Amino acid sequence: MKNRWLMIAAALVVFALGVVLWSAQDSEPEGVIRPGEPVPDGATVDLQFEGETWTLSKRETTREESLRGPDRERRLPEPSPPAPDRSVGESARTLDSMARGAWLGGDPAEALSLFEKAVEADPDDWMPRAHLGRLLTLVQEHSDAREHLERAASLSPEDPQRWLDLQTLYERSLDLDLAIEARRRAEELAGGRPIEKDWAGFWTVEGADPVP
Repeated sequence: MKNRWLMIAAALVVFALGVVLWSAQDSEPEGVIRPGEPVPDGATVDLQFEGETWTLSKRETTREESLRGPDRERRLPEPSPPAPDRSVGESARTLDSMARGAWLGGDPAEALSLFEKAVEADPDDWMPRAHLGRLLTLVQEHSDAREHLERAASLSPEDPQRWLDLQTLYERSLDLDLAIEARRRAEELAGGRPIEKDWAGFWTVEGADPVP
């Protein structure tokens, strides 16, 4: 009987060792996961797949980053004013005036089309770009608005309203750090003139053209 229990005990020990060895062989080293396994929050791990090793990390994305996208520039546009002797394109200004009329007349679709034609006629005229960017901001086309408002600020960097338009856009697209920088730039150029929000929610310096 005693020998029988010894044999059973020995068999159990061998079985336990086998389980330990099998588990160790089947499991991955710490910091390594298999395809389909979740990546722990805040961790950096290696994924082994078909003979290759990929390093993965997981972190939470803020709402601002989700809306802004990963490739956005995180700085204000650089000043790039046109040459002093550059003449303004008359056709661009005519189209810009027609677009503003359509906007005031309650036809934003026609206004957008005319503003785009004005920008195409003279890409280096800040005025059509500023007006097109404002209208795009109002209809919540923030990505397209950003292109034109940043270019307008580059072309007319001494005008505080250009930076206030960017402040409005950055706030609405949740680029809050840039909004603060744009406001600071505008205040430096405004010379103490009051800055308030207009009927459309745009930050506007006293004396600037209002949004139609």
